[in-house]
Amino acid sequence: MTFALLLFAAALAWLAWVRLHTLLTYYQQEEYNSGRFAAAVLRVRLYDVRASAVLLAMFAVRLTVPPTPAGVTILSLTIYAGAALIVAIGWVEKRYAYKKALVMTARARRIRNVAVILSLFIIPAALASPLIALLALLALQLLPLALIAANAILSPAQSRENEGFVTQARAKLARLDPKRIGITGSFGKTTTKHILAEVLAISGPVFYSRGSINTVLGLTRHIRERLQWSHRYFIAEMGAYQIGSVARLCRFVKPDFGIVTAIGDAHTERFGSVENIALAKSELVDAVCRNGGTAIVAAQVMQYDPFQMLAQDNPGQVVTVGTQDSCDIHIAAAVMQDAAWQVTLVDRRHNGFGTLSYSLPLLGEHNVMNSALAVAAAVVMDPAIAERIALVTRDVEQVPHRLQKRESPGEALVLDDAYNANEQGFRNAVEVLAQLARQRGGRAIVVTPGIAELGMEHDRVHAALGEFTAHHADIVYAVNPQRIASFTQSLTAAGKPAREVANFADARRALQIEARAQDVILYENDLPDLLEERRLL
Repeated sequence: MTFALLLFAAALAWLAWVRLHTLLTYYQQEEYNSGRFAAAVLRVRLYDVRASAVLLAMFAVRLTVPPTPAGVTILSLTIYAGAALIVAIGWVEKRYAYKKALVMTARARRIRNVAVILSLFIIPAALASPLIALLALLALQLLPLALIAANAILSPAQSRENEGFVTQARAKLARLDPKRIGITGSFGKTTTKHILAEVLAISGPVFYSRGSINTVLGLTRHIRERLQWSHRYFIAEMGAYQIGSVARLCRFVKPDFGIVTAIGDAHTERFGSVENIALAKSELVDAVCRNGGTAIVAAQVMQYDPFQMLAQDNPGQVVTVGTQDSCDIHIAAAVMQDAAWQVTLVDRRHNGFGTLSYSLPLLGEHNVMNSALAVAAAVVMDPAIAERIALVTRDVEQVPHRLQKRESPGEALVLDDAYNANEQGFRNAVEVLAQLARQRGGRAIVVTPGIAELGMEHDRVHAALGEFTAHHADIVYAVNPQRIASFTQSLTAAGKPAREVANFADARRALQIEARAQDVILYENDLPDLLEERRLL
């Protein structure tokens, strides 16, 4: 019996070790925000189910088997069987695949190690009590709390370390002193950043963070590791997770120029209203104007009071870009020819750059505005490059996962729009999909889990997107359909019922069989593990 208990304790310790890494993966995806992680435990079903069922069965045997030699033998065999099942559960869980796998940073390792210390009571509980199974079950269910407690214990030291890194990055940025540009907006930030970086490189070397790095700590790491004396410009993408986020980034970066791409309902779950989102994004314009610089903004944002007030209080420092005649920089024409946009900008400002035309090989109507903002900002920063911009924009690279074309001989054309997270971008992508499918003589196929963080707007937006998609797509795969019920209901009402799949992997397997060479497949907004599916732990 003693050996059986030791084996059982070892099995529990193995499962607890694997489980802590599983939970830590999701905790890291939530950026170690304990409140959001606690909500994810219930939403994603990160509480134990399978091992708990095994432990309850073991406890039932313990209650029913008499204390006879035969009963002891049965109980020992039960413990051996339970240990084997728990090891098997841990082995299966260890092989889980994630879109965003755990990165074992120094912080993650510290949290894991402290959580292990807090969880050590599992082994003595398994050995020292007749209620072995129930105490082990309780211990497994408390593992998420062990991570949260470990993070709380380590938080003061982590904060000190982070501030040290931020101080180093701030000092390096001040010492090298490039011209600094901040970019924010509900959507379009990353694409605009990439276009601006390519265009502005005509003027001088540009430093910018690849991908969607848009926090103080993310920028800090890139500045410390990559910023060089040769860089003339520094572009900082600025994400907003609450009112004050952009202001904090501005205190760190101290931008000379700013770009605001759009205000939309993305992240209303965090902010509560679009008006709050507008207030948060206007913090960049406020900081730029205070620094005596120029902010280039999409005309659409001027419908919100904070931007109107800033423009009135800082004449000449807020430059609007848009299709309206009243804009400072007017998008006079935008026509798709030979798979590229032909765009003409007219600068109506006194001593502006006049008329400027360029070609852009990026799909999607929304990229007209993204490119116009980037081109306008580049010329505002260095008017001397205006005549050379058209030589660069025609070779602008596709931004990864933002309506990126992927094509292989004999296979369907894939449009990878995995990083799109807003309603207008969704619509634009579906329109491009339908157009390309018509050109190829194939079917338009959409694979999507919908949009995240819409808050109160979730059902309304997805219902509208379902109706829109039904009129443009031939086949729609709804990923994790229970999360977007209004989307699937609209599809059904329009006569295009969705093919429901648990995750993107299931959709891809189905399309490997179904897709034809002339078809076009749009992967629209690939959500993280936290939102795509529920686990069975």
